[in-house]
Amino acid sequence: MKLELYYFPECPYCQKVFRYLETRPDLTVVTKNIHKHREYFEELKKINQGITQVPCLVVDGKPMLESEDIIAFLKTIPHE
Repeated sequence: MKLELYYFPECPYCQKVFRYLETRPDLTVVTKNIHKHREYFEELKKINQGITQVPCLVVDGKPMLESEDIIAFLKTIPHE
């Protein structure tokens, strides 16, 4: 399963997801800072049909928004 997280550091909802990820070192998540890398911002717009909301977790090419939904999904992934 490919997991990509679009975020920017100042976002409190992104930080909430990162705090959860700290408890799951078994998960491999590619992080993409949309403020530091313009190409990630453009990718996010394309994936979400113009929506640039973060955090956005892309799971095998499908976007998921809302920090609570993202965390709930990540909790369903079995620990390795």
